[in-house]
Amino acid sequence: MRRRGGPARKGAYWRDIERGRARHPLFGPLTNNISPCAFWPDPPRESPTRIANASSALIVSATGDTATTYRGSRAMHRLLTGSRLLTLDGVIAHGVYGEYGDACVDGTVNAYLASGRLPAGDPTCRK
Repeated sequence: MRRRGGPARKGAYWRDIERGRARHPLFGPLTNNISPCAFWPDPPRESPTRIANASSALIVSATGDTATTYRGSRAMHRLLTGSRLLTLDGVIAHGVYGEYGDACVDGTVNAYLASGRLPAGDPTCRK
């Protein structure tokens, strides 16, 4: 999470580190520590990138993905009108294909990679 204020907010960072250490002793302090982003100026405001085409793409997403939200995957699917959305329902996972170990997801993606043909619809695999 990016916080403004850099060194002026060091107390808030320390509290986050200690809270992270209690819940996740190995990576909590690392992921809650101050980063260079805290010192960067605000980015320039620019228009969002527009995506609207019929690209043939298989989008793979889990409904509980906390890194790349399912909501974002659905939005990209709507904009890439030639795409298909493969959903792993009821799972909190980010690495879905080849990592989570779901036979339905892996089989669907493998078939796409082997043939280059997208599924007929938007398949859903369930935990």
